[in-house]
Amino acid sequence: MVQWYFPETIDEAAALLGRERFVPHGGGTNLVKSGIGSFAGVVDLSRVPLNYLKTDRGVLEIGANQTFASAADNLSNLYPGCILAAALGAAASTPLRNRITMGGSASLFPLWSDLIGPMAVLEGKIRTEGQNAGTHDLAPWLADRSLQKGTLITSLLFPDPSDWISVYHREVRVGFDYPAFTVSVLARTNGSRVERIRVALSGGTDRVVRLAELEEALKGADLAKVSSLDIRKMAAVRFGRKPAGSPEYLSEIAAVQVERCVKSALFREEGTR
Repeated sequence: MVQWYFPETIDEAAALLGRERFVPHGGGTNLVKSGIGSFAGVVDLSRVPLNYLKTDRGVLEIGANQTFASAADNLSNLYPGCILAAALGAAASTPLRNRITMGGSASLFPLWSDLIGPMAVLEGKIRTEGQNAGTHDLAPWLADRSLQKGTLITSLLFPDPSDWISVYHREVRVGFDYPAFTVSVLARTNGSRVERIRVALSGGTDRVVRLAELEEALKGADLAKVSSLDIRKMAAVRFGRKPAGSPEYLSEIAAVQVERCVKSALFREEGTR
């Protein structure tokens, strides 16, 4: 029989998660899918004070217990047009958005979560307590699953989330489908030049990748010369086979969408959906 625990502090929750085969329970979407019977203990986080969203000196911090629906609503008021609000508000279905938590998605980045692309371009970080307490960048966090052992995710940090021109695209067959891939673009222009740009593509064999060659080619570029760049070539990413299409098809259509999103951001067109 699985024992449930209901800690009320971060320290208490982190200590419980240090035990063997103890897992956290936030929204519970992945816990249901993975099967609860294989665990020795479930640590319910609903009483731990991690349901918040705040800013401090330009850094947005979202508590791990904040649901996608709540975070999207709060962000829409705080940063209208923010890419994170667009992504969280479009992810999965309404019932799931009311359950999925930021902490759970940062632990697993499941297929139904649209968090990973905006995390990559916003250069978000993951704050933890417990055995691996600290603040972790996204890339090493994804590469080393052992960081999560005995660890409680307490919040996600997003430095400098405002004042970007942003475009977010999710490639789906119907609105509540898992995206075959997502494209996230942040840009800043200064007069006729591209001041800064960040582009991420998720859903390929590398889960999420920043398109460094494309970003470097566009940085400081004259807007008048953007059309002459071979953006699709620089956006080539490998895919595995998915219900939405073959790897070759997805690679091609993703490159097309990257080009559209980049141009939409740089020329301030309406490109989100």
